[in-house]
Amino acid sequence: MKVAHWTLCNGSGMHRVAEDLSIAETILGIESVLVQCDDANQWEVGADADVHVVHTHLPDCGRRKNSKIVYVGHGTPEHVFKSSVTEGHMRGYGASDYFMLAYHWIKVADAVVVWWPRIQALWQQMCMKGRIIDCVSLGVDKTFWKSLSTRGKWIGTPSLLSAENCHDIKWPLDLVWMWPWVYENIPDARLHLLYVPRDEHRWWFPLLYGTDAIFKTFVSGDPFSKDDLRNAFNSVDYYIGLVRYGDFNKVSMEAKASGCKVISYTGNEYADYWIPEGDQRIMAVELEKILKGEIAPRQCLDVPTREDMAKGMMAIYERILC
Repeated sequence: MKVAHWTLCNGSGMHRVAEDLSIAETILGIESVLVQCDDANQWEVGADADVHVVHTHLPDCGRRKNSKIVYVGHGTPEHVFKSSVTEGHMRGYGASDYFMLAYHWIKVADAVVVWWPRIQALWQQMCMKGRIIDCVSLGVDKTFWKSLSTRGKWIGTPSLLSAENCHDIKWPLDLVWMWPWVYENIPDARLHLLYVPRDEHRWWFPLLYGTDAIFKTFVSGDPFSKDDLRNAFNSVDYYIGLVRYGDFNKVSMEAKASGCKVISYTGNEYADYWIPEGDQRIMAVELEKILKGEIAPRQCLDVPTREDMAKGMMAIYERILC
């Protein structure tokens, strides 16, 4: 069996999940390749695969008669839908339509995979009778993401880290609003915000200064390297990833696997603490309780390995190739 994972190689979570799958599948004994879908010079390496896994886009060269297609739905349905509407309003005729693209794959792919039971249920609503959306456990490389000695503890008693990609589904907007209310009662606390895109600084920094959140916050526009990010997870007291609807994501699972205590909106089963999504004043009160040690951590799920994830995918490959 040969499997080709087609993805944009842009350093995103989607790219890194595809990369982890290809590595783990190879470790487990099948031929698995990662193909950069927007570089025609690379397509030949994956064109003859038995199974094409679509993370971003599958060129026509991958649509051979006897091959099978697995579509991986990385984005939440809500974000995919909003992105389609926004793109359509901004560009008009000929705009990208991510929602219709997802719906196309739901109809024609041999299998459709998501990582979240909630999202599995939403996409399942759109399926014809007999079509099943598969839910596979998202995993991370726990040989890399693990507890290590810190190069030096980051400032803050306690210290709080956020390093989310600034899509509106998970950006730190609520965190910036609530942070001044939190540090007012925990004056030695510090917030560390990583990966705040430089082309968005014209909005983030007026907000940070206007709310006074910046007074006890350190901000970086850089996406950290894997080594530096792992060190960050081992150097702070908490990681906070406020993904809408309480969904988990790769970076929060990497933080958890690295031994960091994780805070999320209500729903993330890999998080140690939950805060309610909604009124930022209430969220600030709940976050303050967590940072003061007034709330006991949850009994959360263990983070799966990337091999666990690959085994789930391989079972699907075998099923559709029968």
